[in-house]
Amino acid sequence: MIITEITRNIKNEVVSKRCDLLIIEWYESTKRIQRLRTEEGMDIAFKLLGNTSQLHNGDILYEDADKIVVIAIRSCDVICIESLNFLEIAFISCEIGNKHLPLFIEGNELLIPFERTMQSWLNKQGIPYTLASRQLLSQLNANVDANYHRELKFSTKGIPLFIKA
Repeated sequence: MIITEITRNIKNEVVSKRCDLLIIEWYESTKRIQRLRTEEGMDIAFKLLGNTSQLHNGDILYEDADKIVVIAIRSCDVICIESLNFLEIAFISCEIGNKHLPLFIEGNELLIPFERTMQSWLNKQGIPYTLASRQLLSQLNANVDANYHRELKFSTKGIPLFIKA
């Protein structure tokens, strides 16, 4: 079966059918083209194009009279950093960005997939953190697509520019 778009999520619905889970890792949720197998052995191929570029926990992939196939993102080891002051969050986020590591947010915590190098950096900086096993669901993303700039309603026309020498 080839999936080209995701239209529904189980969190918005009450389901009484049998659930066949397609368990994926957090980093597989952003891959547009892949082939995976559900717990019951159903082969599913993804070819996600356009606006459907990411899989989310609870996405419904297939439904028939007896069952539905649902995405489940597996928990993994993470570094949890509780919200500190604004300057410390900016400092940590800058370092995470420089290392090209993904950053997730859950409530008032920053979550980073566990990496020993990041753990040692946090120790050197004296930044408090905890280790836990969590689902990584809400990734912060600084990337924009080509259509993003077309949707901006801001213009600089008519705004004077003053340069002081």
